Amino acid sequence: MNRLAVISTLEKPTLSSQVARHLLDLIGREHLRPGDAVPSEVQICRDLKVSRGSVREAYRALAALGVPEIETGRRPRLRPMSAVALAHVFGYALSTAQVSLAHVIETRRAIEVQSAQLAARHADDAQRKMLRELVAQMRGALGDQARRIAADMAFHTVLAEASLNPLNSMLLGALRSPLEQSMFVDLGPRRGAAELVRIVDAHESIVDRVCAGDAVGAGAAMTYHFDLSVMTMLRTDPLTDQQSRNDGSDVTLAAAADAKF
Repeated sequence: MNRLAVISTLEKPTLSSQVARHLLDLIGREHLRPGDAVPSEVQICRDLKVSRGSVREAYRALAALGVPEIETGRRPRLRPMSAVALAHVFGYALSTAQVSLAHVIETRRAIEVQSAQLAARHADDAQRKMLRELVAQMRGALGDQARRIAADMAFHTVLAEASLNPLNSMLLGALRSPLEQSMFVDLGPRRGAAELVRIVDAHESIVDRVCAGDAVGAGAAMTYHFDLSVMTMLRTDPLTDQQSRNDGSDVTLAAAADAKF
């Protein structure tokens, strides 16, 4: 067998993957929405004239991705989009050292700068009030690391929801575990009291700009917040610093220490 034939054989999709592709195409073609029923395994077997085993494998693969909800004795139904599958991918990438916490922060920066800008345009009164309350909780928990991190996580979750872009919330949800790790470094025991106050002040600046409806200012305030985080990450984690240097990661540190909002 020649090399091209071997490649063709290896790249040929399995029957179950073709069934899964058929189901995804059907969902789009029929304009199905979360909560809608999808064809049963038996119906797909009849329609495609394939074995029950291949169809069951296709449904299980899609269920692992968070597409259908499968319950015994009921037709599968579409789930709302979920961060579960992406969380597994990100967790695997981190645990196998294919990405670093510095990469997580850089990705978060892109998502959260946009979230802050959009929240300045779309946040409602309840969300603005909640953001202020969470900053107050952070300020009142300077001596309690667990409470600080919990309030910080909630702050960024509310901000993403206020952006009215569901992808922002989903991506942050998928990054939750590495996000907590990065916050442990960012808000951890190596931070002095003055540094912690500065971090809380940065969050308050974000809220001030969001509440003022200032999208540009909110994005700038969030950028400053992440400049502080990246500097702390590189200072406290030599391995992350070396990884960042090796892969040419572009971290914006210029004038971070003197930025004011």
